[in-house]
Amino acid sequence: MSAELKATLAAHANGNPRSLTIMADSLLAAAAESERTQLDESLFFEVFGTALPGRRTRR
Repeated sequence: MSAELKATLAAHANGNPRSLTIMADSLLAAAAESERTQLDESLFFEVFGTALPGRRTRR
């Protein structure tokens, strides 16, 4: 796991160890599925980089 990925995970977990563990587990599963040898930020953005749906405006 790269140092940049560790920093990114810590920043996105906001001090919540459960969130950190769940995100790291998801990354490890994705890396194993795609047979990656290095976990880095590009994997993080592949796994968690989905765009949020747009906000609807009330009329």
